[in-house]
Amino acid sequence: MVNHTINQRVSNLKTLRPRKNELEFFIADEVEIESFRDEMASMEHPFFALKGGDTKTRIYKNGNVTVIVESTSSGMATIFDKDVWIYAISKLQESMNKGEQISRVIAFTPYDFFITTNRDNGGRNYELLEKALSRLKGTVIKTNVVYSEDKQETISFGLIDSWRIVEDKKGKLDVGMIEVTLPDWLYQALHKKKMLKISPDYFRIRKAIDRRLYEIARKHCGNQGEFTISLEKLHLKTGSTALLKMFRHNIKQLAKANDLPDYGIRYDAKADMVIFNNRTLTPDQEEKEQQREKGKREIYKLKNSLAAKRGGK
Repeated sequence: MVNHTINQRVSNLKTLRPRKNELEFFIADEVEIESFRDEMASMEHPFFALKGGDTKTRIYKNGNVTVIVESTSSGMATIFDKDVWIYAISKLQESMNKGEQISRVIAFTPYDFFITTNRDNGGRNYELLEKALSRLKGTVIKTNVVYSEDKQETISFGLIDSWRIVEDKKGKLDVGMIEVTLPDWLYQALHKKKMLKISPDYFRIRKAIDRRLYEIARKHCGNQGEFTISLEKLHLKTGSTALLKMFRHNIKQLAKANDLPDYGIRYDAKADMVIFNNRTLTPDQEEKEQQREKGKREIYKLKNSLAAKRGGK
């Protein structure tokens, strides 16, 4: 039997007082960041463009997952625009860790954002920040969420819901502060702990492609010893629009420099594979990882041997 009383109470929300303990907005400047965070889905899939002015709709497919990225005429949000995301979720995560209230409406001074993300505090950067916020607002992601073989859902969302520059002093908000409303899905991902710590040196990485490669290394290698991926698949995961041969050249150059934070990178020309290795492991951890990798190789050989025997029967 349907409980009409409950349904009526739920639908008639005008009779309820507003919650008094909800935070109207979160002021980021008041929080000191001990460690930076990045969101896992955007580390896995190429939500952000690697160059400015990219207006072409991008379709990325990996297995049964499809990601479509669309933008306005101002172009897609870039990997450097993503600094706004990392700044915001890092500040929110820090407050959550201390048991403090947070909100998906976050306010900050441009100065604090510039200093935190290793940018110059020059006049031109204020204009660039406004353009970055516009691109974040205008970029829309559409993807299918696969729950099982017979159930999936297609969802669409923006990288931020809205932004504004505060023009009149309002409580703790001073004139000139930036107010950004994060999308609900990103806010929920924060609560569901779908974040990974990243190196503070991330903001020192000069090239867009190198930032993207660091993200992929952090997401897939993580705290393990190594992560190996084919060059072709890595090219796809980065979202690079460069020809594969040019991408291969860039990987070779990066492997020579080998100066990504936390992770080494090398290129196996014979197999056309890229190998990331974790440089933060202690000697004991390295030994354990080597034993684990050796065990995986032995299991792989055993499986191939058994498959060959079955095929010979």
